[in-house]
Amino acid sequence: MSSRVKPIHLAPNLETLESLYTLPKNIDMRKVLVLCQSANRLKQSADRHYVERDEENAFVMYMKYLNLLSTIKSHREYADKKRNIIEALGPNKELILIYEKVEKLKTSLSKRYATSCAQNEREQNKIRNLHDHISPIISHVKDSIDAKELFEMITNSKLSMLIMDCRSEKDFEDSRIRYTFMVNVPESLLVPGMTAGKIHNDLPAESKSLWMYRKVKEQIVLMDNSTRGTPHKDTPLWVLEDILKKWDHDVVYENPFLRVNGGFQDFLLHYPQYCTNPNHTIPVTDQDDEYRLDDVEYPNISDIRMKDDSFESQPGRPTVDRNSKAAALHTYKTSQSKPINEILHEQEKLIDKSIQNEQELMTTVDELTEIKDREKRVADDQEKEELNRTAIELKYKLMELQNKHMDIESENNDLKEQLHQYKEKERWKEEEGERISAQEAARLAELAQQRSIIKQKQEKMALLERERNEKERQAKLKEAYEKKMQMKENLVERKQTIPQFDRAAKPTGVLSDYNHNVQREVQRDFAPVYGSVGRGLTGLKNLGNTCYMNSILQCLSNTTFLNEYFLEEQFKQNLNRNNKTQGRIAEEVAAVIKALWTGQYKCIASKNLRFVVGQYERQFGGIEQQDSHELLTILMDWLHSDLQTVPIEIDTSLENLPASERAWVEYFKGKESYVAQLSYGQIKSMVKCVRCGKESATYESFSSLSLDLPSDANRCDLSDCLDMYFNGERIMGWNCPQCKSSQVAIKKLDISRLPSILVIHFKRFYADPEALSTVYKKKQNYVKFPLTDLDMSPHVAPSEKTRNHKLKSRRYHLYGVSNHYGSMESGHYTAFCRNKLHNKWYKYDDHTVSSLDKSDVCSSAAYILFYSVLPERNPSDM
Repeated sequence: MSSRVKPIHLAPNLETLESLYTLPKNIDMRKVLVLCQSANRLKQSADRHYVERDEENAFVMYMKYLNLLSTIKSHREYADKKRNIIEALGPNKELILIYEKVEKLKTSLSKRYATSCAQNEREQNKIRNLHDHISPIISHVKDSIDAKELFEMITNSKLSMLIMDCRSEKDFEDSRIRYTFMVNVPESLLVPGMTAGKIHNDLPAESKSLWMYRKVKEQIVLMDNSTRGTPHKDTPLWVLEDILKKWDHDVVYENPFLRVNGGFQDFLLHYPQYCTNPNHTIPVTDQDDEYRLDDVEYPNISDIRMKDDSFESQPGRPTVDRNSKAAALHTYKTSQSKPINEILHEQEKLIDKSIQNEQELMTTVDELTEIKDREKRVADDQEKEELNRTAIELKYKLMELQNKHMDIESENNDLKEQLHQYKEKERWKEEEGERISAQEAARLAELAQQRSIIKQKQEKMALLERERNEKERQAKLKEAYEKKMQMKENLVERKQTIPQFDRAAKPTGVLSDYNHNVQREVQRDFAPVYGSVGRGLTGLKNLGNTCYMNSILQCLSNTTFLNEYFLEEQFKQNLNRNNKTQGRIAEEVAAVIKALWTGQYKCIASKNLRFVVGQYERQFGGIEQQDSHELLTILMDWLHSDLQTVPIEIDTSLENLPASERAWVEYFKGKESYVAQLSYGQIKSMVKCVRCGKESATYESFSSLSLDLPSDANRCDLSDCLDMYFNGERIMGWNCPQCKSSQVAIKKLDISRLPSILVIHFKRFYADPEALSTVYKKKQNYVKFPLTDLDMSPHVAPSEKTRNHKLKSRRYHLYGVSNHYGSMESGHYTAFCRNKLHNKWYKYDDHTVSSLDKSDVCSSAAYILFYSVLPERNPSDM
């Protein structure tokens, strides 16, 4: 036990300390055995603090433990699982000792708080005596100033100050304050996930030097267009202050930041002569000063679109209103965006793609058959193993080609449907007396005939090509086999000439254990295959069905702001050693990403990461195929936990915060991480009584959205899937708190906080309801999703759009896709990623990385989509 008692640090008195050991609401809804595990962890933590003589934490943890025991005893499952509960919690005799410890701690803390209170009073008297010496312009308790005070500060030549204006670039150029040390930090850069360093990289050259003055200026003043009072969460002004407080590792600010109340609009009104354009017109915004706007989200139930309408616009035969020929003709005239020539041209390209895919498919099948035949004839184990590896790779390739064949068929059917619609429109046109000319009809018929001739020629050429390829392939296989036998005969001699590497001499990562102040060395062996490739174009070896892990790692590696955070080793300043994984997951992910971006290796093996992940979640440590989305969810939670060291600052008490912000703080337990800033969002679940209109809302944080796919449509659009997720649904038997009875209600989901990195997961796997036992099947829907300009504003809660009008103009761009080919029993994962440095799409298939045409990114294999709203980076800055 430590000889010295740790100083008071959690609370000023016992009453305040009491709020720290209050259990979360609805904790009794969890399973009772899970609560038992939590109780044991609390007891272990309390015992540790008691030994370290941290009386406050020990008291809080013991009280939480006792409160949780009381909850367990009154739990609905207690009677049925009493024996299991007793076994899980251990003997009751320890409770007597705990009660004694709690009484001792309470007595000791009461005395210490009384002493501390007297000391605090003496300190307050000192502060009051010093108050007269503080500058009258800047008060230590102020967080905002008005236009008059800003004018006095600007005209005070002795004051060292930097003004940060976070209006748009256009507004700043149109008019700004006449002051030398003023920098524009455009609102387009101010989204969660940005850091001070990344802002520096994205600022124009002339602004970078001014931005650097923040390191030497005594006072920083922040200003937007017109905000009064405390800025709303996630607005540009709030984000800028948040970045400076939490994510500026280069500067320690001595004085608090000052916000200009009323912003540039108020200053222009009072001091137009001190602005570059006194006649500047302030843009009108739809901001509302009311802070609590989430009480009533949908005043009219009719405003809520229901889930039944989600797929009402599925592609199919157009519905024709015969009673309105004028409307039909208008539809025809306004929908000629894709004329028949273009459709026929697309069909022609599709034929080429289909023939090429068919050739590859047949060749792959032949190669796979040949490999299987050779496996039966070969006796050498090493050669058998190599043949088996080749066969597995060919199987994976076959899955992809078969998937591509399905996509081509689906696309061809879509084009046929468009042609059918075109003919329908032509018929409408004829009915209106605007018949197509005989010359145009003849031209179209000729075009169709030409394409038919081209198709026949291509099929004949493809047949000849397949025959020629078969002969060449047989000759190459024979030649390769002979070369291999020759190489095996010379293997001993060649080994003598290969230099031996001293693995112990390779550089190691030295990591600091902050709990015990010792250095521990981590020896990582990436087993690299050397070769000069572009940065970020290194593959990952398959370590026995680890393609699911490789796919996710490549997507995370191409998450630009996340990989920069790891590559620049900023994460080391936020490592958390007091959690389950002790920062090890973050360290191993950082090490893998760093190796992938050296550009020195063709491929590497993520052995250490796989080992560490397997230690904390056994299913990912074996050689069985796992689900990539499940790994991603756990990995993001671990990364957040490993870096969760940044306190969440609030300007008021927790009870006075809006419900969404209070839920955010409670979910992250008062501390957040860069990962949370970057990739976590929040969903608002609203239930509205149909009878009286009473609304009840709850909030839940998420790191990915899991969307259902339609069961009755082979093709759909991402927007349809989003509608299906966010549209309302009718629920029966809701206990309305206002009606005091069971009522019909409508449940509606909305986004209350948009993440900067939006991850969307398609629920492709489902349990077959017709099977006698649990059998999982896969939905092969082709989901059309945008590569750029994904608009999520229709799904943002109306109150949040009112608070932050910038949410309406936020657009996401796709940078990564995790694909799954095959079935639940036999499948393969790959990744399609857009490499920012090369500004191109690449296919990451385990150890192989190849370029990819962006037209092939969208496929029916898409399983997880990675979107970013962060500003595009200049490759030279990377």
